[in-house]
Amino acid sequence: MRIRIQNILFFIALLGLFIPIGVQYTPMHKFISPLNGVFNKTDTLTFSIEKWTNKSWQSNRSLVLKNNLKIKPAVVRLGHEMDFRLFNEFHMADLLVGKDGFLFSESWAKARNSESTFNQDSLTVFIEKLAYLQKLLKQRGKYFKLIIPPSKEALFAEKLPAALENESTNSDYSLLSKSLKKHAVNYWDLKDFYQNAVDTSTYPIYSKTSVHWTSYGAHFTLLKLLRDMNRFFDNKMAVLKTKKFNTSLFKAGDGDHETTLNLLSRIDNQPFAYPNYMVDSSNKNQFKPKVITIGDSYYWALKGCWMLPYIYTKDSKYLYYFSKVHYNNSIQKAHSISTLDLVEELKSSDALIIINSSHNLSGFPYGFENYIDALISALEQP
Repeated sequence: MRIRIQNILFFIALLGLFIPIGVQYTPMHKFISPLNGVFNKTDTLTFSIEKWTNKSWQSNRSLVLKNNLKIKPAVVRLGHEMDFRLFNEFHMADLLVGKDGFLFSESWAKARNSESTFNQDSLTVFIEKLAYLQKLLKQRGKYFKLIIPPSKEALFAEKLPAALENESTNSDYSLLSKSLKKHAVNYWDLKDFYQNAVDTSTYPIYSKTSVHWTSYGAHFTLLKLLRDMNRFFDNKMAVLKTKKFNTSLFKAGDGDHETTLNLLSRIDNQPFAYPNYMVDSSNKNQFKPKVITIGDSYYWALKGCWMLPYIYTKDSKYLYYFSKVHYNNSIQKAHSISTLDLVEELKSSDALIIINSSHNLSGFPYGFENYIDALISALEQP
């Protein structure tokens, strides 16, 4: 009996050795979801005597075997799941595990807790120019708003490790806020609004395992922004309305930290709310503004409502970190801003929106400062 069990176990182990081959060369790999995050594949080197001699070909074959196996996502997820469940270990860069299982961005937590990275003189010069640009835009009937959503680290500071709970009085966020207020720049600091919302909401506005606000959390800023813009344009824009809220386990970016951990199971199993929108375009004098948005990754949840192409012009653009252009349509692919006439794009727009979370300000405004003088000159012309 004992020998029989050993034989069975032997054949099971032998069969396990052939599973990677079966996945690699049969359609089985189609049932394995790709890994989330950055996982580069290795290009195959062509064989040559020289590459064989210096062993670069052998090293390449080893990397190809390691990185390009189609079973790799399943193996990685299994390893990550075991490390998390057995040892509470995570495999992810820039991850900070706080109290009660809250996940944070380590760099954003440290930015909140640290001295500012801004050059004070350069910041002052830019904000002074931004205030003047705001004036010129208003004179020409163009909408302007700077929006500062609170980072998760700001709203859940009590869940951070004790050494990072307190915010520096000279953080990037503090200095920027003071400068914007001093120079009367039209901005929204949404920290108090979202603090109240988090304390009273039934559904997650920021979740335990996300980096950003949820779709439900971004929903409130989306409606606030569109209402404000519509009032500016004499209520001629199409109106976004909420038909109902659907609930489910988190989707897409609502658990972005957790998704990037590449586990087999979920950590956050609470219900999330997802707005179901409709656009009321019954106004015969409907006006679609061309909107240029400059911002960080907090804008994705606003753009992700998929309704903005019905409200903005299709050539409206999102300048992600003022580096990459994303269009307000599903036709044009994203590309570098280097191919745009940025001054003309900004001059011809009806609205300029800058959105940046409170503790992701390193490098802000990401190069826009290099174009603001030319934009001011263009708007000063009759």
